[in-house]
Amino acid sequence: MNDVIRDLEQMEQRQQNDKDRIENARWKPYRIENMMEARGGAIRVRRPRRKPTRPGGPAPTVQDIQVEEAPGNTFVVTFDGSKRVTLSRTLKELIAILAEDAGESPDELVAWKSFARLAEALGARLGRRHGHHAVSQLLWRLREALAAISAGAALVESAPRQGARLRLKRRPPAAGAAA
Repeated sequence: MNDVIRDLEQMEQRQQNDKDRIENARWKPYRIENMMEARGGAIRVRRPRRKPTRPGGPAPTVQDIQVEEAPGNTFVVTFDGSKRVTLSRTLKELIAILAEDAGESPDELVAWKSFARLAEALGARLGRRHGHHAVSQLLWRLREALAAISAGAALVESAPRQGARLRLKRRPPAAGAAA
């Protein structure tokens, strides 16, 4: 019986502590608003930069991708002749844009595409406008779809200042092509 009474007292104490925390949380917005008014403007909150997370070892790359239409307005994308993933039309268009080998590249991979360039190209291919946020969301969805194959999500690189690219090796220039 004493155990039951002690348990009930502990529960009541926890409940009172929770009520106190809720009350303190309710007053925080008012305190922040008062601080803002006292300073004469808005308070800028700076979030710490997130450190990039990279698995150990070199980042994966692919040599070749092939896209084939599948039933149900879906597309099968094959990487290096073996790894396959099914994508929607929107994600297929995005991966096709990322795989384009146009422009300068600092390494042996295809060039970076700015978020503005990605939005413009997606708009032209799909017939609807895409903003920076929509492009970011599509990149996230593409990574999620590529996670089905080993190291697939790491095949899509993005950086705030550079844009995004597929970790696809550039094709060597054709023999006899003008340099």
